[in-house]
Amino acid sequence: MIKKWYLSTPMNGKTEKEIQAALQRGIDWVNNRGEEYHNPYNPANAKFVKGKVIDPKPIKMLAEAIKPMDDCTGILIIGDRKSLDLSKGCFIEHEVALEYGKDRVFLE
Repeated sequence: MIKKWYLSTPMNGKTEKEIQAALQRGIDWVNNRGEEYHNPYNPANAKFVKGKVIDPKPIKMLAEAIKPMDDCTGILIIGDRKSLDLSKGCFIEHEVALEYGKDRVFLE
């Protein structure tokens, strides 16, 4: 069975280039396994201040971002445990995956 991974990486306070680079690492990881992914990042929904992402409505953005997690078998967290703990969004995505029995993998 092919797995579908929900890509999760800290975004708040990062530049679009940093976000895209982290997500590309995740996409490469998934593609190398011959599996599928969902990338929740949409730059049109992000607000950039001095080149860095600032979530104007973080709960609304998170609620929209995690909807497709239902169709994923797991979550790929791109970053280490410390970055997960510092990112409210990633922490919540991880907890949702944990509570609903999704696979969880850290890509450091």
